[in-house]
Amino acid sequence: VNHYALRLASSTEDTPVPPGGTIGRGADGKLDGRLIDNALHLVEHLVPAPDRAERIDGLRLATRDYAATGIGTVRDCAVTPEDYAVLLAAREAGALSTRVRALISALGLTSAAQVEDLLDVMEEWRDNSDPWLSVWGVKFGLDGGLEAGATEEPYACDHAFSGMLIWEPDALVEAVEAVIRRGWRVGTHAYGDRAVRTLLDVYERVLERNPGLPAGTLVMEHGGLAGPEQQARAVVLGIPVTIQQPLLHDTAEVEEGYWGPERVARLFPARGWIDLGAEVSAGSDFPVGQFGAMRSIWGMITRQTIIGVKGPEHAITYDEALTLH
Repeated sequence: VNHYALRLASSTEDTPVPPGGTIGRGADGKLDGRLIDNALHLVEHLVPAPDRAERIDGLRLATRDYAATGIGTVRDCAVTPEDYAVLLAAREAGALSTRVRALISALGLTSAAQVEDLLDVMEEWRDNSDPWLSVWGVKFGLDGGLEAGATEEPYACDHAFSGMLIWEPDALVEAVEAVIRRGWRVGTHAYGDRAVRTLLDVYERVLERNPGLPAGTLVMEHGGLAGPEQQARAVVLGIPVTIQQPLLHDTAEVEEGYWGPERVARLFPARGWIDLGAEVSAGSDFPVGQFGAMRSIWGMITRQTIIGVKGPEHAITYDEALTLH
């Protein structure tokens, strides 16, 4: 953001860095306008909210476009309570052309107490009898994405940086347990290999402390740099994973700048997941990757990106890719 936005947000050199966030500074120590992860809320709340009628019209257009590509159901992984109210209004207005399964967003939250407050709000949405719109569960974020995914090795562009974890593991265990005690499911964003390992550590502790959880209660979203060891752990623990090939296709050039070509080639290892017997499903991560199931299927078969084929050993067959969707 620019300096004017920082002034509007009353953000200065003395503003405390929020847990799980970064406030960027230049070499001179002054703010450079870069805000990462949990620091985004410093300015996001300043953006005027669109009119509800406009949002409903937008959903009418968007879900029609989704349906036109053959998408019958959208699993929306970042729905705020305010967003869900709009979705409910859109459903009542007959504006949805695809089914929606919403994950209510806990992004930006930093404690189990805050998550409990969110769960209180969600109580009125427990009825999943509507085939068009329902709440799937709660969405957490453990690390950043392209620019802040938590990696085991330093970034190619900055050997002093290895991404960041948004939650401390102990706090995330407590927050996840708060969700499952209320009978909801959990999907957690984990992109870098350090985040994947940490998330499996968290889920393993939750499973040990809460035996008998229904299958599919705990899900890993992305599992971007999951290597063979962590893939095998996920399968043993019974953790399903979602992968998003269009995200790799569209961002490969940017990601190589951060991580280098070897790590980018290892992203979304569909072949390994399938061979290990994982429960894996596929999507787009739109708007980061373009939506359209056939684009994703093509990418999984070819491993093609905007800068060429990356990681051909992770390619799968057409039938396998279709099944993942």
